Amino acid sequence: MQNRIALPLTFNQFLTQADNEYRKQLASIPLFNINKTSCWNKQQKKLFAAIFYHLRGHFINFMWYVANFAPDESTKMIILENITEEVGRDKFSHEKLYALFASECGVDIHDEIVNETHYLPFARKFNKGHLAWLAAHDEDKQIAAFAAYERLDNIDYFYLTACAESLNISQPGMIFFRVHSYVEHFGAVIERLLPIWEHSSEKIKAAFDFIYSHQVQMWQQLSEEIFSLE
Repeated sequence: MQNRIALPLTFNQFLTQADNEYRKQLASIPLFNINKTSCWNKQQKKLFAAIFYHLRGHFINFMWYVANFAPDESTKMIILENITEEVGRDKFSHEKLYALFASECGVDIHDEIVNETHYLPFARKFNKGHLAWLAAHDEDKQIAAFAAYERLDNIDYFYLTACAESLNISQPGMIFFRVHSYVEHFGAVIERLLPIWEHSSEKIKAAFDFIYSHQVQMWQQLSEEIFSLE
């Protein structure tokens, strides 16, 4: 991942190690094995698209929490810029892009928004877990957790794009995944993280450890849920 400003060596080493360990864990999950996902039936494809909507779609609550309790303007502006990009300005919002993918899998995301038909208990626990962690920690750890989540986008969507491609999704349906593979939000948060790393690196380490491990657990549960339909 390319960062906008140079990182201290120790910080860069920490991030590299955390990323590499995370990738190793993802590579062992059946969800990210295209030889397996290419064999999914229609029901499995639909379940993936429906559940994943909730795993990514409720992140707005995470951002809303961080922004509303942030003590400084810079943190608020980072979140607001992220939200602005999500809604797409004069282009399709990420929500609309996801709807294109979901519809190819037989999922109406408007139904998921209103009725939360496939918002399964493990997905609710995943999203509530974020908010509970934020509520239990200070503002430094909150922005660090946000940064960790954003950093994982580039890693996760490398694997998720391959997964979606294995489902024979059309090019319009793939745009959502390709956008998230290349978007770089972590760089916007680095300046906010540097003083935290300098004075209390343990805060950043704790936040990244939570987000990375929480995410791995979620992918494992999603994988188990979908492959249970075989």
